[in-house]
Amino acid sequence: MLYQLSYIPTPFDPAQGDAGDVEDCTRRAGHLSKQMSKLRHAVLVGLMFFAVAAPAGSAPEASLKVAVSRCNGQTIDDVSRRLRDYDRHAPSSSQGQLLARYGAIVDALSTLGEEGDILKSVCSSESQTEEFYTQIAALTAWALVLEADVAGKLNASCAAAASGLPTMMLADAWLALANRVNDGNGVVPSAFNDVIPKVQARAQALDLTLPPWSETSQYWRDQVHTKEKMAIATCPSPSPSPSPS
Repeated sequence: MLYQLSYIPTPFDPAQGDAGDVEDCTRRAGHLSKQMSKLRHAVLVGLMFFAVAAPAGSAPEASLKVAVSRCNGQTIDDVSRRLRDYDRHAPSSSQGQLLARYGAIVDALSTLGEEGDILKSVCSSESQTEEFYTQIAALTAWALVLEADVAGKLNASCAAAASGLPTMMLADAWLALANRVNDGNGVVPSAFNDVIPKVQARAQALDLTLPPWSETSQYWRDQVHTKEKMAIATCPSPSPSPSPS
């Protein structure tokens, strides 16, 4: 049951260069932990910095091409295709498939966060990176909406968790969008046109009041989280899974 696990996502904030801290505790052995994921990201960014700052005599033009070629939306497009596929093909009601889908969406969120950090390091055009950040925010919100749908089904045995975890995720989704809108002086990017109604519809179903963009902040998000965590704490502990014979 997911209400036994911690859920502490933070939307990527280009100003802080922070991809958030989301760990999927539902994955089977063999997945990358948060620490391994961060190490992989640090090594990748380090190699890219090395390529850009290569000393004279070490093919600087080729190194520059490596960095420039990495400054593209290929990874973002790949995640977008994955989310569209998840949206079209919902998992069955079996716990195994729901857990697999939950893990896949968390992987997508992690990829988006890492991509924001990487692009900030290798792209030289601010206008280009700003467009990438807008796409990342839209996809992050969409992934959180899909994650909320799955979390509600996985926690159907406790009403507080079945509504509380999705509510927390939707608050994160709204904050991810609001950060970009507020950075853009209140202008809502066209890339948000499809995902905003998705967040609003789920929020309305869960009685979550979404504040105006200018009033959406990390403080608001944290207040939502605190309230829902207190409710989820009243859920009974699930019975342990039977040991294999």
